[in-house]
Amino acid sequence: MIAYRLDIKADDLIDGKYTVIDRIGSGSYGDVFMVKDVLGNKYALKLLRLWEVSNELHDPLVAKFEQEYKTGKLTSDYLIHSLDFGVVKGNPYLLMEYCPSGDLSKLIGKDLSQLPSFAHDILEGLHKLHSEGKVHRDLKPENVLIRNNGKAALTDFGVVGEMDQSKRMSEVGWWKKRPKQVQGTPLYMAPEMADRVGGGVTYLPTVDIWSFGVMMFELLTGGSFPFGNIEKIEDLPTYREKAKKGEWDMNKLKSFPNGNDWFYIIDRCLTPNYRERYQSALEVLQDMKPMIGNVNPIHKKERLSRNYNISKLIITQGENLGMTYVLSNYLNGHRRMLHVGRKPDNDIVLPENNSTYVSRYHFTLERSKDGAFWMIKDGQWIKSERAWVTSTNGTYLNATPVITHSDGKDGLKVFTGDIITVGEYKIKVE
Repeated sequence: MIAYRLDIKADDLIDGKYTVIDRIGSGSYGDVFMVKDVLGNKYALKLLRLWEVSNELHDPLVAKFEQEYKTGKLTSDYLIHSLDFGVVKGNPYLLMEYCPSGDLSKLIGKDLSQLPSFAHDILEGLHKLHSEGKVHRDLKPENVLIRNNGKAALTDFGVVGEMDQSKRMSEVGWWKKRPKQVQGTPLYMAPEMADRVGGGVTYLPTVDIWSFGVMMFELLTGGSFPFGNIEKIEDLPTYREKAKKGEWDMNKLKSFPNGNDWFYIIDRCLTPNYRERYQSALEVLQDMKPMIGNVNPIHKKERLSRNYNISKLIITQGENLGMTYVLSNYLNGHRRMLHVGRKPDNDIVLPENNSTYVSRYHFTLERSKDGAFWMIKDGQWIKSERAWVTSTNGTYLNATPVITHSDGKDGLKVFTGDIITVGEYKIKVE
């Protein structure tokens, strides 16, 4: 598909449906416009400037853009909703809710009385994303919008972010050996994301927990960052080194009103070892109860509804998005094992056209002899090597590493609602 240049201005008609009122944002790869339909209803329209992008990046960018649209179709009061998707002269666009109250960055240095409420909304949005097998990866104040009802909602689940150089600095080549397509604004980026060199860190929900901690620190301190302020790109390595060591500015937080109330929460969010960090948004919500009251009781019902009776796997993030695999289709006779990996001779193949984070033979699902439950094990038995070989980058069940010994024993039981993470892939169990 050829993408042609578009010079869009006020009063232009996009796709015969939406009249441009004003341009309200620009990013690395796209623009956001305030538009209205024939009834005068206002929306935000995000257009991907595909004509500026080299041909080899078209397909991956469009795939991520379509994923952003689909993520916005999730039902949640805490996520900005996608309303329409189309293409204009080869350039994709998506239509979203318009929030005239703006984003959370406007709260920096202002009244913080609503911050606990906004934090609650952000964590509820993250919980919804994570429970659907998605990770935001670019959480920051600019990506939290305020609805007319005063509630906060997450947005920007894709590739079009604002280009404030002091904050974004996520273009190709600034980081030594850094892969070109790593996403996320560096000042909010968890150490395991920044260290992803040459193939290897899997994105878990804990990367969003880290970003949440950075964002709360920024809002509470009037715009400062926990590991120092960045004036130029050369300051970034020092910032990242402090982040790896967990050397955040505790005294600065304590010097601001309400800083002590937030200290423990931010400290756990900014733990460099992701295994020692909060493992879920619900854990953070539990510790925020003194500020926000009791956590929504629906989350208790979610936990009680989990069971061993799994029947299918659904790709919720990564290539083959939306693909469903019915487990019974792969079992016959006395067979109890399913193999998942990059090579075509696996039962379930996870292709990677833009990276190699999935191992050739990545993980195994094994049903118990009595058929009562399933186990997940990292790696597979390789006949040619007469050994159990684990994956290069690991398999994760929710945020827990799946540990499998050299004899293929151990592993973890799998419940409905669990999320399997393999490289860039998120796989929901149902």
